[in-house]
Amino acid sequence: MGTRRLTLLRHGKAQSMDACAEDFERALTHRGKIEAREMALRIVYRDLIPDLILVSPAERTWATAEIIADACELDEKQVQCARELYLATPEAIWRLLAARDAALGHIMICGHNPGLSQVASRLGPKPESRELPTGGIASAVWHDAAWQTLQPESAVSCDFDDPETMADLWE
Repeated sequence: MGTRRLTLLRHGKAQSMDACAEDFERALTHRGKIEAREMALRIVYRDLIPDLILVSPAERTWATAEIIADACELDEKQVQCARELYLATPEAIWRLLAARDAALGHIMICGHNPGLSQVASRLGPKPESRELPTGGIASAVWHDAAWQTLQPESAVSCDFDDPETMADLWE
């Protein structure tokens, strides 16, 4: 066992449904790219570099994860597609975590709402309803835990951030 950190990252702002034939193909907007770059800077600044990023296969999540991975200097093996994350339920997200290698200390999941916000709302000693905005993150920590046995409410801490929040809140 050991310390575990889970960081949930909602993709940056995406094109409207009108702009694409399929939801799956929606790309990041200019604003979405700025959101992802801002969050990448904050992740590096706070030393929240994940061991692994699990990513929904949608265009907007891949683009967001690539910006984060580049800033964190991750190699391609550390960024993996997880098809079950496309519009995943909280239960699907927890099943995915339970299957992870015990050697991993920090996993980032780059995905979609409403599932990510539903998980974020349950994290930490004082769970409360949270809506992760585009580019928003929730990062929770568990001590002496295994991925297979994590429960959202047992996280000892959970921090939230989004691109609209001033960066100095993390200091």
